[in-house]
Amino acid sequence: MHTPDQTARLSTAARDKARFAGMAIGALVMAILLVVWWLLTDVTGAVKPLFFPSPSEVGQAFGQVWTSLGSDALATLLRVLGSWALGSIAGVVVGLLMVRSRVTFYALTPIIEALRPIPPIALIPFVILWFGIGDSGKLFLGSLACFMVMVVNAIVSAGNVPPVYGRAARSLGAREGQVYRTIVLPAIVPELVSGLRIGSALAFAVVVAAEFLGAEHGIGRLIMQASRTLNTPVVLIGTVVIALEAVLVDRLILLVSSRATTWSENNN
Repeated sequence: MHTPDQTARLSTAARDKARFAGMAIGALVMAILLVVWWLLTDVTGAVKPLFFPSPSEVGQAFGQVWTSLGSDALATLLRVLGSWALGSIAGVVVGLLMVRSRVTFYALTPIIEALRPIPPIALIPFVILWFGIGDSGKLFLGSLACFMVMVVNAIVSAGNVPPVYGRAARSLGAREGQVYRTIVLPAIVPELVSGLRIGSALAFAVVVAAEFLGAEHGIGRLIMQASRTLNTPVVLIGTVVIALEAVLVDRLILLVSSRATTWSENNN
């Protein structure tokens, strides 16, 4: 028979062991893929460099672009983080306002439902006319993508909060604003995390696509310039940088959310 403290420690140890095993499996799969890539390109030449570059070619290309790669990666990351933050905050605020006010809900729903299916990339020609090729247009497009995700996520999450929580708070004298601030908002945070993760991925896709059409710095600009001369090693380097940045942002979201929701039963 284990005491509650011993049971908790055993449970934590089991989770840590499972997490370590998962990381080991992921690392093994990545190592196998790298070996297969090396065999198909550098060793056997089964895949031609034009269709997919070899590790040696990527290494040579990295030595050529590394001086500007850092500034391009930082420019793209800052645009993504800025648009993600602006769009996510606006989406949550508008979503909660729509839940709280039926007038706001009926007024904004037709607009949101009409714009939500439209890919933000389709608006790039208009954005270039409105904002030029500066950062403001890219921030607008990335924010729009995140806003559409988070406004729907906030509405659904707030609707899933048991009404009895609000009634109990009101019976104790809480005002409507206090109910949303102290009950609804904390309750929907775990459900908002999935929307934040999806929004960050969309922000990367939209911002990089916008950089394709015009930017002084950015991974999208780097990829577009390389693609014009069929420089596939540089294209692959840019793609890998985007993937690494996206994984980093996703891990940070999970880390912050796990610290902010330690009370949640679903928190691991």
